[in-house]
Amino acid sequence: MHVVIFAGGALRPSVLVEDALRQADLILAADGGAESAIRLGRSPAAVLGDLDSLAPALVAQLEAAGCRLLRAPVEKNETDSELALQYAIEQGATAVTILGALGGTRCDHALANVLLLAAYDQVALRLIDGPSICWLLRGPGTALVRGQTGDLVSLLPLAGDAQGVSTQGLYYPLHGETLFFGRPRGLSNQLTQPEASVTLIRGQLLIIHTRCDLL
Repeated sequence: MHVVIFAGGALRPSVLVEDALRQADLILAADGGAESAIRLGRSPAAVLGDLDSLAPALVAQLEAAGCRLLRAPVEKNETDSELALQYAIEQGATAVTILGALGGTRCDHALANVLLLAAYDQVALRLIDGPSICWLLRGPGTALVRGQTGDLVSLLPLAGDAQGVSTQGLYYPLHGETLFFGRPRGLSNQLTQPEASVTLIRGQLLIIHTRCDLL
């Protein structure tokens, strides 16, 4: 089951966002993300969080549409996005797409949402914002990046060095090399063909695919 979560950050619409919504079996919102959902003509099945970002009129609109409002305490350990992700997993999600996770005025929220990729390996988890899709490759493993020649692909290690990185179909090839945590060597590579592969032996590698035709 594919679950789409609207996070509370600013959401840049794109065909990637539209495609994710068309494939959704269940739509959720994390607090203020409900506003983005309504703006795109989607009524979430449930809204989770402390609900401190929702105007009373929007709350009434959501309730009238049959949306469940699952209120959490303001003082809590989890972010609203994490609560929505946990709920999606409880509902049987096998894949989760989070929208609006990277934009907005709070860079700490954006970083926290990226780090969710490292914390939850029970589901195929990705972040989509405007022209970009982000997901995590765990070693040992291989990921395929499908797009168009010229698309940007960035490979950034998380939680330590990414060892044994090999690529095919990228302008700057890697052959069993180490990408060191904190060093952005893997930024702004490019597809040289419609499909590329990234293989990782050990570690965690954040993959960011940016569609050049959507920039």
